[in-house]
Amino acid sequence: MKKYLLILAFLPCIFALSCHSEETNKNPQEENDDKPTDKKEEPQQQTGEFFPAWSEGYLDIHFINAGRGECTFYILPDGTTMVVDAGEVFTSDPTAQPRLPENSKFSYKTFGTYIKHFLPASSGGKLDYALMTHFHIDHIGELDSTNAVHPEGGYQLTGASGLFEEVPFRKLVDRGYPSYYEDSSNYPPESTSTTNYVQFVQYAVAKKVMTAERFVVGSDSQFQLLGATKESYKNNFRIFNHVGNGAGYYKDASGQGRVVAKTPSTENAASCGFHLKYGKFDFIAAGDLVSSAQNYQAYYYRDYVDHLEAFKANHHMAGNSWGGQMQKLAFCPRVIVVQSFDIKKPDPTVLASVFSGVFENATNNWEKDVYLTKHWDDAMEANKNTFSQCKGYGGHVVIRVAPGGESFKVYMLKDTDFSFEIKSESETYTCQ
Repeated sequence: MKKYLLILAFLPCIFALSCHSEETNKNPQEENDDKPTDKKEEPQQQTGEFFPAWSEGYLDIHFINAGRGECTFYILPDGTTMVVDAGEVFTSDPTAQPRLPENSKFSYKTFGTYIKHFLPASSGGKLDYALMTHFHIDHIGELDSTNAVHPEGGYQLTGASGLFEEVPFRKLVDRGYPSYYEDSSNYPPESTSTTNYVQFVQYAVAKKVMTAERFVVGSDSQFQLLGATKESYKNNFRIFNHVGNGAGYYKDASGQGRVVAKTPSTENAASCGFHLKYGKFDFIAAGDLVSSAQNYQAYYYRDYVDHLEAFKANHHMAGNSWGGQMQKLAFCPRVIVVQSFDIKKPDPTVLASVFSGVFENATNNWEKDVYLTKHWDDAMEANKNTFSQCKGYGGHVVIRVAPGGESFKVYMLKDTDFSFEIKSESETYTCQ
């Protein structure tokens, strides 16, 4: 009797082992017969999880919120990397947003820590490209007595020059190299902070640790894919320089594309901008673009793009960020990202106009989602009806485009530490 009881007692274990063996011996192909095998599935994330690393075929655009300067980090589909701007602002203004994740940390160090976390292994610890859209401190870095000084170059480490020490750039592009002050077609740099930046560039180029070029409007060869798999994307990916130094690219009366050159009247109007296209995904970013150059951007949009999946708002969506031609020509991005650290930006009036669709062209009453890097503050509270319509605010914003450029999602990441924790995840946007 005891023998039979022992056999009965072990039956469940034998059954479980049998089931486990059967499960592990399944043919993976048979198990997934109902799933396509030639399509890479998008990794699924949830709020509270850590944002996963980039993988081959994806396009990631990271709008990093360090509180005191603008910086965007790109990982292109083949693993080529690029940073656009690296600002650093010092202020005692009590209404200004503090540095993040902590007020004692320089912004360029925050940018560096963030970028190094997400750099692909193939990068070799360096960025392939750095583009500085224009020479304002919130884009290239401000001088301050607390900044370290490069022991050989003699320039202060702030913004772009500081970030280079954290994550070196292989090639830097800006609107002035190499004749920053001598070229009459170039709006002259305005400040000692710009002089510091120029000193950094000239030193790094002379030491052959970096190359540099002037931004060329009308070019699609300045920012090329460099990865081992670049040939896989050559017919599906492009970065086209559509505006810079006051010049813009648009169709003339005969239908031919050409560059219209005009010396800019302000530093913001000199901002460089580009159109990134990956499959059906279209994205435009153009520094702090304003004035007539902003109109050229609107013409370019009308003539060559017609539909934007995403847009980095000009000039942090200040009062002059959505000019007349942009309104008249139905400039209608599906997703708008506003990088801001100033209590007046985004401007509530402009933001309300975007949401209400009161622009001159009726088609501007379009479907749109707005994401802000800025925290909720007194200005937001005073205009709650407007700001409450935003999809997300207060954190890093990441656009992740699926392989092939057919769809994308937008994520908000926690910016008060370096956990890279997901605060929110959008719907899947279908590219048009």
